[in-house]
Amino acid sequence: MTATAIESTTTAQATTVAFEGRFIWADPRELVVDAFNHRKTRGDDDNGTEPDASLIESVIEFGVNTPLLLRPQTGAQDGLLGVVFGQRRMKAAAIAAERAIAAGQPIRLVPAIVRDDLRDVDDEALSLSVVENVHRRQATSLDVLDAAEQLALMPVGKMRKERAARALGIKPEEVAAAPQAAKLSTRALREANAAAFDLVDMADYHSVENLGGALTTLKHAKKKDTEAGDSSRGHWAHALAELRQKQKDEEERARILEELKTSGVTVVAWNAHREHGNSRSLTDLVSDIGNAMTAELHQECPGHAAALIPGDTAVEWLCTDWKRYDHELTDSESAAAKVPKSTPEMLEAVRKVRRYNKAWRTAREVRRDYISQLCAAGGEANDATWVLILSTITGTSDHYGRAATRPKTDLISSFLGMKDPNGDLDHWHRVPNPYGPVIATTAKTRRWRLLLAQVAAMFESEVMHDGAWRNVEPHTVTWLSYLKEQGYKLSEVEAEILAEGIKKYRPKKKSA
Repeated sequence: MTATAIESTTTAQATTVAFEGRFIWADPRELVVDAFNHRKTRGDDDNGTEPDASLIESVIEFGVNTPLLLRPQTGAQDGLLGVVFGQRRMKAAAIAAERAIAAGQPIRLVPAIVRDDLRDVDDEALSLSVVENVHRRQATSLDVLDAAEQLALMPVGKMRKERAARALGIKPEEVAAAPQAAKLSTRALREANAAAFDLVDMADYHSVENLGGALTTLKHAKKKDTEAGDSSRGHWAHALAELRQKQKDEEERARILEELKTSGVTVVAWNAHREHGNSRSLTDLVSDIGNAMTAELHQECPGHAAALIPGDTAVEWLCTDWKRYDHELTDSESAAAKVPKSTPEMLEAVRKVRRYNKAWRTAREVRRDYISQLCAAGGEANDATWVLILSTITGTSDHYGRAATRPKTDLISSFLGMKDPNGDLDHWHRVPNPYGPVIATTAKTRRWRLLLAQVAAMFESEVMHDGAWRNVEPHTVTWLSYLKEQGYKLSEVEAEILAEGIKKYRPKKKSA
């Protein structure tokens, strides 16, 4: 290799040096591809890393006229120069050199800029590699994903990662999400790319990619957020929570079925009208001496079986032929035997309870994540927040009184984004002033967030319990209305319950 130093020129005006580098003529056969050159071969797809015939012919005829960017290598390749960008030109030049040698002709060296300042500076080398190719061609989402994944794993500071993220044209949170997004299957990556998912979306999609209908559900949610201008991704958050719950339920159902199979229990289809057939739920039967029938008492019966309730993980234990095996009905079931038990209206009421219970619990996770975001906000609290806090702690509600004496600090701590000081302690060894350090280090303008965390914990533990949707109370309306005003996207069930509560407690004024 031959080197020529690049000299800076100085004029009467101030000058700016863009980088430190030196120009050389390099033998392409002596170069290696830098580990952080973001263009890679993926399986059978060379991703444009191999030179085509026209490029090779061009290099044979005219040589390489655009300088490569090189940097000194470290580790096992110490002493070599690696191509940060320009690997196709380098490979074409190496092929041209081999052909020249075979023909007994001199080889052509390639022009290059060596960036000695990039030695061991992997994040900047990666950024330059991506930027070069973005400007030369349209970088694919896989290019950006590969680069972001490498950047996320680099032991560099937050500021440098943010700078590199800007160079890649993505947000810092996408860098953090890249390692998870990279776990998507090839098929799912293509689907996510076609759906215009960013890296955060892809990371979320990975957690449910094997669930049927997940892609369609998330695409629909993303579209609704875009149309509503919802930067908080409210529709997406609720859709993802529902998908994760569904996936969790399916996994639990599979586990239960496998456990029943291993135990030798017969599994039959669930039937909402068992009272009209031969099988009956064990809850409808009594033992030989009149006690409530249980699975343990019934397990020796030839008709012992189980069914999984659709859309749920609850097991219904039953006898497949209760009359044949001489079981007796409970008194209440005997009295009801002469009248229809499961009318369509009754069955729908049961299904509604099951659906609403699940939807209400699923929305809780998304809602509490949003509360944590509210409690992490900087600056002063807005008027609505102060009104909520002050009216709650100065009111006479039994809810607040119970919550204030609640020994647990798990909810408040989670809303403040900190480890629960009492998490590993029993009831008799609680920390007397669990938030003392937080109070001492929180700026005066942000101390309101501790109060909001306490008030939120009250509403969540005392008001938004599992059965809260059944009988809406004023506190439910107050809490959901406040969250909606702060930008929280209500789930379908939350929106319905709030509308019901408003109608119940805030009737429209009659016109004069």
